[in-house]
Amino acid sequence: MVILITGANGMLGEECARLLSRTHDIIACDVHDTLQYSDSIVYEKLNIMNEQRVLEIIRQRKPQIVVNCAAYTDVDGAERDRRAAWDVNVGGVQHLISALSKNGGKLIHISTDYVFDGCAGPYAEDEPPKPVNYYGQTKLDSENLIKDSQIPWAIIRTNVLFGNTKLQKASFVRWVVEKLSRFETISIVNDQFGNPTWSYGLAQAINRIIEIDARGLYHYAGKDYINRFEFALKIAGIFGLDPTLIKTTTTRALNQLAPRPFKAGLICEKTAKELQVDFYSIIEALTMMKETA
Repeated sequence: MVILITGANGMLGEECARLLSRTHDIIACDVHDTLQYSDSIVYEKLNIMNEQRVLEIIRQRKPQIVVNCAAYTDVDGAERDRRAAWDVNVGGVQHLISALSKNGGKLIHISTDYVFDGCAGPYAEDEPPKPVNYYGQTKLDSENLIKDSQIPWAIIRTNVLFGNTKLQKASFVRWVVEKLSRFETISIVNDQFGNPTWSYGLAQAINRIIEIDARGLYHYAGKDYINRFEFALKIAGIFGLDPTLIKTTTTRALNQLAPRPFKAGLICEKTAKELQVDFYSIIEALTMMKETA
């Protein structure tokens, strides 16, 4: 099939492009001038906020599937500049829906556990969303746009995504490893819980959705439900770094602009039953990441 991937230079976009290009014709798209990790994958410069450009590329390339990995993910930034977050996370999705409505094709959209308030997580697909910050609200709005559309779709929520990319500055694993390798002390919150998700595993789940033409809402996350401080300790252990450099702090002490859901995370029983994909523990994922670094 012809599969178009937006946000292809991001962590998940890279994983999807590399994996799906083994069996499909990939059109990788992002706002940069080039695809930053491959010369063999077809690349189109695309900002999904540009409605005419979205329509033009989908009309020309005729993808059967669009995997939307493009997103505004700066949680505090979304509070400061709500228009910027809305334009990407909602407006951009509306442009994809509109173009697919005119030309045919299915949308696979990536969402987040931040659509929940984090009071009683982890959450299953049928639990009512209630975001506590504007980033989460934009992601919920994008979900509702897709559900209300007439195009075929699948939405897959995830959380605390990590991977092996050398390009993604937002990688928590990379940040912890770099800081501890320089013997710098870091402070990590111990009151935000989730199930950290290996980006390669999520790409496998997306591939499975494509293989069986699954439709609807799915959750995909890692096996371990832990807080961020515990996650950092596991990173230090696998990479042979000093765990005493990792100090605990609280979300309140950080004085972040956007509220965070404390007990978020996802229940993935529906995904396990319907998609029959692999789920990875943090130790499994970090070990494989270290071996392939």
